[in-house]
Amino acid sequence: MDETSRKTLELFIEKTQDLAEYVSENNPGHLIGIIRNVGEEEWHIHSGIQGLLLTFRMFIQSRDKIALFVLEQEPDGQPRRPELLDLPGMSDNWYEKVGQAHKWVTDALAIAPPDLIYNGKPITRWEILEVFLFGKYAHANAAKRGTFNRWQSVPDLFEKLLLEFVSTLWFIIGQVLAVAEASKYELSLNT
Repeated sequence: MDETSRKTLELFIEKTQDLAEYVSENNPGHLIGIIRNVGEEEWHIHSGIQGLLLTFRMFIQSRDKIALFVLEQEPDGQPRRPELLDLPGMSDNWYEKVGQAHKWVTDALAIAPPDLIYNGKPITRWEILEVFLFGKYAHANAAKRGTFNRWQSVPDLFEKLLLEFVSTLWFIIGQVLAVAEASKYELSLNT
C-alpha cells in the first residue's frame, strides 16, 4: 500500500467516525424520521439531518476522493466511477468488499419505487438523493431546487419522497460503515 492509499483510507475512516459520532451525539430517532408539527400541512426532515449531510456528501462526491459512490454522471449518462475503487496496493479482499458495497449502492439508486411517480414519470432513488441534496440540503442548484419545490407541492408524493430519501441515506451510510471496517482491517495488515 502506498502513502496515498494509506491517507485515503485514514480519511475515509475518520469521516466515517465523524458520521457515527454525530449520530450518537444527536437523538437517532430525530435523524431517522420525518416530522410534521401540529397544525402544519407539510412534512419535513428533522433539521438534525442537515448536520449529518455535511459529512455524508463526502462519500458521494468526487472532490475528497473518498466517495463510495459518486453522485455525478459521465457525459454518456453513466455514473462516474469512484477513485476509491482504484486505490493501488490494496488486498483482493478489500477490493471485493468495496466493490460489493459500491454495487449495492449503485443497484439501490437505480430503483424507481412503484409508488413514486411525478407527471407520469417514475422517480429513481438516484434522482431523489440528487434533488434533496443538491436542490435543498447541501447545495442550491436552481434546476434541482425547482424540482424539489414542484415535488413539495404534491403533499402525498412528497411524504413518500422524504421517507425514501431518509431510508436511502441510511442504506448508503450502512455501506460506508462496512467499507470503513474493511479499511481498518486493511490498514492493520500494513502496519
